[in-house]
Amino acid sequence: MFQLWKLVLLCGLLAGTSASLLNNHGNSFLRTVNSGLESRLGIFDSTSEIILQRLKTELESRCLDEVVEETQETENLLEQLISRIFQEVNSDTRVRIRNIQVPDIKFEATSDNSADVTIPITADITVNLPLLGDIVDLGLKVDLQTSVSIETDAETGDPKVVVGECTNNPESISLTVLHRRFRLLSDAVDLGVNLVRQLVSSVVHNELCPRIRELLESLDAECVKKLIGKSQPG
Repeated sequence: MFQLWKLVLLCGLLAGTSASLLNNHGNSFLRTVNSGLESRLGIFDSTSEIILQRLKTELESRCLDEVVEETQETENLLEQLISRIFQEVNSDTRVRIRNIQVPDIKFEATSDNSADVTIPITADITVNLPLLGDIVDLGLKVDLQTSVSIETDAETGDPKVVVGECTNNPESISLTVLHRRFRLLSDAVDLGVNLVRQLVSSVVHNELCPRIRELLESLDAECVKKLIGKSQPG
């Protein structure tokens, strides 16, 4: 019979080895991963372009209605677009992101011609480490936040859509530990969580924010004004 103290010692050694490896090589590994992600995320594939165009069409169709309402199709297209982007993380890293849910694009009016824009994202994440395999399941919650306003073009005098900066603070990314495979490996789990936080921040900065900016800037000014008006109280 395998004695308990031997099991504890073995787990401790594995934890120490894994944590040591990640401490020594974690920064180098993250730089390599980020570099690979940035080179691939910069190439927006044709499928993603089609989804983005369909999402634009869906939002514009909502603006044609007398009363602008949220639709299931908008939610579906947002989830398809963001899932497609996160597929690159699944391909290039030991982090698997799945069950992505995006309720809608939320507009909160700050004036008659401007609004804060929020896209809430939730997902399930599994982190895999060398030698140890899957070590932790995480719940991800992150809000993409930007702003949009209608301003007058100085040259033409026509209204135009102006999109603000997309916030990207790694500390604003919420990660909840749902399940640890190895309860003794707290150091390794903490390093895995930190890796996920930085990876998600990189994807938000390099891909999600630019695509949401592209989407909002492509909308007609009158459509954006209706979306802003919908969010005003009363």
